[in-house]
Amino acid sequence: MRVADEARWRGQSAVATAIVVGLYWGAAWLVGETIEATRTILAFAVVAGPTFAFATHGSVRRIREAVSRSKPPPRASVHETPASSRERRLRLAGIVLTGIIALLLFERFTDSGGVLAGLIAGLLLALGVADWREAGFWDAAERERETRIYVLVRADALTPKLGIREVYEAPRPGREGEGAYEPSPFDLEI
Repeated sequence: MRVADEARWRGQSAVATAIVVGLYWGAAWLVGETIEATRTILAFAVVAGPTFAFATHGSVRRIREAVSRSKPPPRASVHETPASSRERRLRLAGIVLTGIIALLLFERFTDSGGVLAGLIAGLLLALGVADWREAGFWDAAERERETRIYVLVRADALTPKLGIREVYEAPRPGREGEGAYEPSPFDLEI
């Protein structure tokens, strides 16, 4: 699977989930639940700042190193179909959302005033923005090298490893030197 597409999907889904958690917090406040806005905003900031700094630290260097050591895809690899990609991503989304719902239920029963919602939203927003940013770096590397950059995902994995170190490079379809940005027959329509 293409690295840029997977990083972009992971970033977009994390940001969307953080927004939904924020809407949950806002709805709870609107219906009169006990919400401690100061503690929630502080929890959001305490988690979002260091998480974003840690997630983005060295990402350009790491991408540059991975691309410089890229090699052709192994012959034994199988390209992921759109259907299997959707199924894999749906399983991941189901697991993540079930965990978030369980945490928000725990918060509701412990009357923590929205602090856990702030922690979850801060974590997901920071990771999502970092992944979205990294997807742009992978796209730029593909344009610069006029290739497609792929990563292998185990058959039973829900997502590629975070902090990708080993990537595979395949020539972009089109005439040599033309610089055409045409999709590969193996690209997923995301």
